[in-house]
Amino acid sequence: MIFTGIKRKSNQIFFNKKIKEFVDNSNKSTSEKVKNILVLLDNISDKEIILENLKNNFGNTLHNIELVVFQSKVKKETIDKNIFTPKDFGWFGKIKSQALKSILTKKYDLLINYSKIDNLYNNLLILHCKEAFRVGFAIFDNRLYDLIIDCESENISLFNIELKKYLVILNKI
Repeated sequence: MIFTGIKRKSNQIFFNKKIKEFVDNSNKSTSEKVKNILVLLDNISDKEIILENLKNNFGNTLHNIELVVFQSKVKKETIDKNIFTPKDFGWFGKIKSQALKSILTKKYDLLINYSKIDNLYNNLLILHCKEAFRVGFAIFDNRLYDLIIDCESENISLFNIELKKYLVILNKI
């Protein structure tokens, strides 16, 4: 049990080291339209609500949406390749899960973090997904995101309305 704390600390050290490099190299901006979206969640029960809200706000402009859900513990009967846990990470931020590696090797145009709490493992995933235009709530570490929206994390519909507005302004949709 002591090793899980040490492993988490090694991941935190990796994150602190890589965030500096990430900020220095984050000046890349593309003018491509959004085709592929990666959505980070921390509650699997929000999955259907998020998808419905995204489709209502964006209509037919969204083509390919990939959902990844972080849960601190997973029941054994829950088998979903898009759920990841702290066990999917090794020492120093290395990803052990093949399913998670295959998701992160795809190119995404937009990454949306709908998590309600700041989470080291979600932050590590954001660091590993380098190609995307990243959007998140203002309550999180703003160095990770290209666009931050200041609203309550429970108010998903307002977040999506503001997101659509800014993506139209930035000519992403």
